[in-house]
Amino acid sequence: MILGFQTDFIPLITTGVKVHTIRFGNRWSAGQPIEFYVNVGQDDMRKFWPDGVAQNVQDIRVEVRHGTPVIEINGRQLSPPELTEFIHRDGFKSPGLLLQFLDGYYGLPFMGQLIHWTDLVY
Repeated sequence: MILGFQTDFIPLITTGVKVHTIRFGNRWSAGQPIEFYVNVGQDDMRKFWPDGVAQNVQDIRVEVRHGTPVIEINGRQLSPPELTEFIHRDGFKSPGLLLQFLDGYYGLPFMGQLIHWTDLVY
């Protein structure tokens, strides 16, 4: 299946910084092929990375509680150090930027899937 990304994420993926992606819905499962594309649905749509495989897919919930970002993966809340690592591994410089991104696309609280193309899991 195609995973579409914004141009800003391409160098983070190709250098191994971004190792997973957050997606709305529940259509992904471990073992599915991944095709990495940019500008999906546009005239300049193109593949930017070799095909991969969804190594693992986890449920994710993102919300703000009492002014603090909270991320739960498979029902387990990430600790503050894990949250910092998660934010970096998903290609964001701060929790606020991730929250702003998700809120702009889907609204908060957000529930969806975390798709891994490496063997990392939380």
